[in-house]
Amino acid sequence: MRSVKLHARLLAAFLLLLGVGSIAYQILVQKVPLTESESDPVWVVDAQVSFQARDNTPVKARMYVPPLESGFTALNESFISNNYGVNVNRENGNRVVTWSARRADGRQNLYYRLMLTSRFAEPASVAEDGPQFRAAPPLEGPERLAADALLAPIRQHSADVETFVSETIKRVNNMESDNVRLLLGGDRSPENRARVVDLLLAVAHIPAEPVHTLELNESRDQEPELWLRTYNGKSWLYFNPLDGRQGLPEDRLVWWSGDKPLLALEGARNADVDFGVHRNEMSALQLAQSLRFQDQSSFIDYSLYELPVPSQQLFRILMMIPVGVLLVLLIRSLVGMETLGTFTPVLIALAFRETEVIWGVLLFTFITAIGLSVRGYLEHLKLQLLARLSIVLTFVVILMALISLVGYKLGLSTGLSVALFPMVILTMVIERISIVWEERGGGQSLKVAIGTLIAAVLCHLLMVWQPLVYFVFTFPGVLLVLAAVMVLMGHYRGYRLAELMRFRAMTDEGGR
Repeated sequence: MRSVKLHARLLAAFLLLLGVGSIAYQILVQKVPLTESESDPVWVVDAQVSFQARDNTPVKARMYVPPLESGFTALNESFISNNYGVNVNRENGNRVVTWSARRADGRQNLYYRLMLTSRFAEPASVAEDGPQFRAAPPLEGPERLAADALLAPIRQHSADVETFVSETIKRVNNMESDNVRLLLGGDRSPENRARVVDLLLAVAHIPAEPVHTLELNESRDQEPELWLRTYNGKSWLYFNPLDGRQGLPEDRLVWWSGDKPLLALEGARNADVDFGVHRNEMSALQLAQSLRFQDQSSFIDYSLYELPVPSQQLFRILMMIPVGVLLVLLIRSLVGMETLGTFTPVLIALAFRETEVIWGVLLFTFITAIGLSVRGYLEHLKLQLLARLSIVLTFVVILMALISLVGYKLGLSTGLSVALFPMVILTMVIERISIVWEERGGGQSLKVAIGTLIAAVLCHLLMVWQPLVYFVFTFPGVLLVLAAVMVLMGHYRGYRLAELMRFRAMTDEGGR
């Protein structure tokens, strides 16, 4: 007996670990939302390109656009223009869109829009191999002396590429240094300071390149922010050239890298690019479905959400049946309430989905009472069990048809829903209640019938609770957890709450 109990506990532990592990994998790895109402920010980035076209001459506008594998999930990308051809290609690791027109005149406006989110995003792809050496630029005279004077203490205070770059940025932003002022040449703009940092790194043979980013923050007018990145032999390291901060913030979108300008025009002048960033909220489920429609990876690819919609609706009901069964098991084992079996209350609860609880209880009680009356009458005829069940089933169908017809005449749609009650279940319920009546009396049969209805109502309320329906359907591993609880309940031999009344009576008599 002990080995059997141990076996059952090991099985329950295995099912529990498997179920919890499945749920944890979906939450932590697949980023599945815990609730149906959970939403995520969706960023809408707009870039408006404006320029003045010359008199009916060919125009070509080339602009860098963000890489789609930049650590965010792209939901939609749009290139909006009028009478312009659009072509997107790659150039030196960047994506470039080219708008072209045979003839254009006057003020022209081109638009680029990108919708993205951080959910379901893979880590930003980085080059497996990056440059680890570059030739030093030719420097002579005062510039060479200033660079050597700045690099000497930088080498002493650094231990690797990371600390070398940080120390270089710190030195270049010290405006009290004569060497720094000489290299800046009176221009203290962020771009020029980044150029001097890059120059010193080049003299030290450390490869680096500027990276232009956009901050994902609600704004109507934003300029790309300049960063520097370098390769340390394993990965790319990002640095802010103004304060030396390392690591690109999570709200930064890499737009393009390199020292070339964002926009290049041919056949036009007076170019301007305006950026706008807007934040919206979208349901996590809608995000996943949107990615599914775009053939992109999302948790829907590995869940019941991949099924057709009618099948999903069916499984939303079927997946809740074990929940109702577990509730009935707890009611019977812990509370001690008697019901007509374990599955009958659950099946009745499923019928309540169409009739609602109040009307369902009334219709069920009425049909059962009539069925019991018919069954009681047939008992006097001394018919066999099969014949009794057949006749009761026939009268149940007739009664359903009459109720539906009367409900239709009265304009009550609830009366039509009674046909969804399982006829066989109703027939068996009537038969089993009558058997209990004969064996244990009318009071006990009434008690069992009331217990069955109470359990059915509780099961219905639990099985239609939308947050629980979503959780069970989205995380099927919950069923393994329920199975583990059922295994443990299979060896429960403890007291039931209903027995406390009897024990309290015994205690009172013993005290007297």
